[in-house]
Amino acid sequence: MVNALRPNDSPGMKGMQQFGQMLRELREQRGLTQEDLAGLIERSVQAVSAMERGQNMPRLDTLIRISENLDIPLYEIVKIFEKNNASSSDRTPIEMSIIELTRRLSARDLRIVEKLIKAFPPER
Repeated sequence: MVNALRPNDSPGMKGMQQFGQMLRELREQRGLTQEDLAGLIERSVQAVSAMERGQNMPRLDTLIRISENLDIPLYEIVKIFEKNNASSSDRTPIEMSIIELTRRLSARDLRIVEKLIKAFPPER
């Protein structure tokens, strides 16, 4: 499966299972059935079930809907997939802020931002 935030990185089975367990716990804490959650995030009950079993990694738009409808910050959801959670604690809120800020940009401006980001050397 492909990580919705970093398409070239695989979240791995452990990350997917942790995400599924977290999703199930969040859903149950809010007294929702899988059908309720599926309706809120505009996905099928089968898709929710597969996510909770760690068999399916949702795309970014689904993660955003989960975040909004379960009232949990997006960075709390995606931090499970970070390879090194200790070093990502500083990065994740910044990355999520950048994602949120880009939503207000035009396609033209997004292409400019993309080129700027690509100009930076890869992190070592």
